[in-house]
Amino acid sequence: MSEQFAPVVILVKPQLAENIGMAARAMKNCALKELRIVQPEQSPTSEMALRASSNSEEILLNAKIYASTQEALADLTMVYAATARPRHQVKEVFTAEYAAQHLPQNAKVGFMFGCERTGLENEDISLADAIIEVPLNPEHCSLNLAQAVLVIGYEYYKTTISPEGRRFITNGGLVADKEKLFKFIENLNGRIKQSPRLKDEEHTKSLLRNISNIFTRAQITEQELNSLYGIVNILSDGK
Repeated sequence: MSEQFAPVVILVKPQLAENIGMAARAMKNCALKELRIVQPEQSPTSEMALRASSNSEEILLNAKIYASTQEALADLTMVYAATARPRHQVKEVFTAEYAAQHLPQNAKVGFMFGCERTGLENEDISLADAIIEVPLNPEHCSLNLAQAVLVIGYEYYKTTISPEGRRFITNGGLVADKEKLFKFIENLNGRIKQSPRLKDEEHTKSLLRNISNIFTRAQITEQELNSLYGIVNILSDGK
């Protein structure tokens, strides 16, 4: 079976330690562990960087520092340069989603990001196999460093998980079965029918049908059902 290695993140000439730390935090969010940094202006293990990493210190402490981009990419087999601006180079351009879904198997892949002020230089992009971009509002498509790492990293991370598209959280409680729910609705309907405010039989039928629809689609838990019984009893006692 072929193996897929988690991509390496390469930061080229980042300026601020805080941004390096936030990029490390974004990496950990997406299960990316290996960070390489080319000529950082500030230390990735400074107090500012470590604090900004928010419990991702191990990524910063294990980060490797390189004197040149070529050295940082030397052992990689596929490199994507993250840039939003046209660079007038002959390169394939992938969306982050497409690139993540089509990473080459058994290859050591790198996602390369430029400095905060100007992004990647043309010389750095020329070393990459392809450009990776995030389709955003054409009038304002720039991302800060950590945002770019997070968005592109997340597209990779999505390929490694199969989350449920929708969940219903009951905090440990059980959803009431139909028998209990119908019993409550019957109890409630019986009390409503005793009200002198009901206009006529047709109006009453419509009201009771609406009540049934409200409660049957609500996925009420047993605890909530008990609370509803309590509310009905309180209101009945105060009539």
